[in-house]
Amino acid sequence: MTRFALLSFVSGLLLAGCTQLTEPAKETTPGANLPQQELYEATITFYQNDRISGVLKAGRIRKFERTSLVLLDSGVVMDFFNEQGLHTSTLWADSGRTDEVRKDMVAMGNVIAQSDSGEMLETTELRWDNTSRQVRSNVRVKLSTPTDTLYGIGFVSDEHLRNWRIDRPYGLTFREQERRIARDSLAVAPQITDSLPGDSL
Repeated sequence: MTRFALLSFVSGLLLAGCTQLTEPAKETTPGANLPQQELYEATITFYQNDRISGVLKAGRIRKFERTSLVLLDSGVVMDFFNEQGLHTSTLWADSGRTDEVRKDMVAMGNVIAQSDSGEMLETTELRWDNTSRQVRSNVRVKLSTPTDTLYGIGFVSDEHLRNWRIDRPYGLTFREQERRIARDSLAVAPQITDSLPGDSL
């Protein structure tokens, strides 16, 4: 509470110092861009139909009330829970942002989402829709499962990574290798790989 009071006091001083007698203060003054709240090592809990659907943790959370924007940085971790309240997956990211009205989240930077059943998604931007309970990405992704390693540009899935779709897929699948080996036991199955220029995932 002392931090919030201090921030409010400092914001007031900045606004007062920029005010001129001949011209009113503008919204572009430094104080206008300060967050109304700033928390460290904080947790945000998401609810849907009176049940916990997600728990978000970040090293720093900044809240801007005018735009309903919440910025997250210094390490972001979000845990997802199903309708029975059981943990299903975890997301890690360098930073992110949430909308306080829609309760959606965008994870950015080095983003990794891993389900408790073993699927792991890697990308640089991932959006979570709180209403549809889906995660989406429009950039390059890498999805690793117990049997496949797939790449693509564009991804959509339920938040538990059980039912997913990759747009423009390319990569490696062991299932096809197993089918080729079964067809001809003397042949060594080649790896099925395709790549796009500049792929880094």
